[in-house]
Amino acid sequence: MELIMTSASPVAQFGDPAPPHHTYIAASYVKFLEGAGARVIPILADMPPAEVEKRFNAVNGLLIPGGSQDLRPGHPFFDVVTQLFELTLAANDRGDFMPLHGTCLGFETLAVIASKNHSILGSFDAENYPSPLFPTDKAADSDFFSALPSEVFDNLTKKPYAMENHVNGLAWTAIAENPVLVEFFNVLTLSVDRGGQAYVSTMEAINYPITATQWHPEKNAYEWTLDKDIPHHPAAIEVTQEVGNYLVGQARRNRHRIKDYLDEVDMLVYNYKLVYTGRAKFEGEEVDFDESYFFPPWKQVEAELEEKRQRRAAA
Repeated sequence: MELIMTSASPVAQFGDPAPPHHTYIAASYVKFLEGAGARVIPILADMPPAEVEKRFNAVNGLLIPGGSQDLRPGHPFFDVVTQLFELTLAANDRGDFMPLHGTCLGFETLAVIASKNHSILGSFDAENYPSPLFPTDKAADSDFFSALPSEVFDNLTKKPYAMENHVNGLAWTAIAENPVLVEFFNVLTLSVDRGGQAYVSTMEAINYPITATQWHPEKNAYEWTLDKDIPHHPAAIEVTQEVGNYLVGQARRNRHRIKDYLDEVDMLVYNYKLVYTGRAKFEGEEVDFDESYFFPPWKQVEAELEEKRQRRAAA
């Protein structure tokens, strides 16, 4: 089973810590899915629409990771995620069950796309701020939270085990005032930033297998940078494990398959460079991810894949 990660981190995104013209994804997202029994096929921010659709049809679920990207049309990450969102809706509408989850930036991107409002996000003081979740009356009966063991849900609502690390977010008032978003998503939890501002922290689509967390379930178990107050208590690690189990469990309901084994192998994330990006060069330097996958420009990747196919054909 494969899952795709997007972000210009998959859809691998452009920017630090990747080299120029490369995209990246934090390895914690890969480990998060592997820990629940999935493999990862990346979708890169600079892939053309035809390749994005090809990979969509090859994978069993989608994860839009966190990061920092321009969420306006004409920007690679946003355009690729928009295409994936539209493909997801169309697939589910025709009975092809396809789950999609967004984390942090992924949450924000889904909010912008679904609301059709590019100014819907507000500013919040929630960077490096592990917090409890405050459930709404929709939470207990939601697919997302009802799939978690009761003690995990209880811990999330009473202890700071949801790792919040964002400066943008969706205010409760913003979603309440947007009829399109109200009709698309149920708000499952709210959180509160350092200044006491409430924002939406977990959403679930009403008619589609689409979920979004402003918080980072993957960080508790897989990120160890000392400049972030990531919760590593055993009960916090269980949050990572159980959310991963839920997402991969959803993906197991999808029946997409890659017909050619070697094509499948060529797509896997293991073909790309894994780099230790958590080593600070000096005391006090901020680092975001312990390890990251770096992806060359798509045209280079495409040329290398074609060369592999030609060598196989000639063998």
